[in-house]
Amino acid sequence: MEPSDLDRVVEAVVVDAYGDDEEYVAFLTVLQEETQLPAAATLLGVPVTVTGFDYTDPARGLIATCRGPRETGEVSLADLAFPPDTVTAWIHAAYRHHLGLPPFPARPRPEWNWPA
Repeated sequence: MEPSDLDRVVEAVVVDAYGDDEEYVAFLTVLQEETQLPAAATLLGVPVTVTGFDYTDPARGLIATCRGPRETGEVSLADLAFPPDTVTAWIHAAYRHHLGLPPFPARPRPEWNWPA
C-alpha cells in the first residue's frame, strides 16, 4: 500500500469539506455508506463487533460503538483494525493516514470510487 494510494482516497472523501469538522463528517458519511454493519474488527487484539459510527467533536475524532466479549462501548475509530481485505479497512487506512497515523494493513482497492 503506497501513501499515494491513500492520498487519492483522502482527496475523494474530503474534496468538498472545509475544516476539520466537515472532514470528519465526510469520513463518517463514507464509512456509514460503505460499511455493512455489524462489522468485525479488533481492538488491542481482542475481537469486537462494530455496530455503529459517530462523530461529536474534533478532539475525539470519529468513534465506533463496539460490542466485545463482555461489554459494549465507544472507542476511537483510529484504534480499531478491520480485516485487511475489506473496503472498510481501506477507508480506515485512509482515515489513519489523514490523521498522520500509520495505516493498519489493508488491501488497496483501485476499483473503489467515492462517490460510487
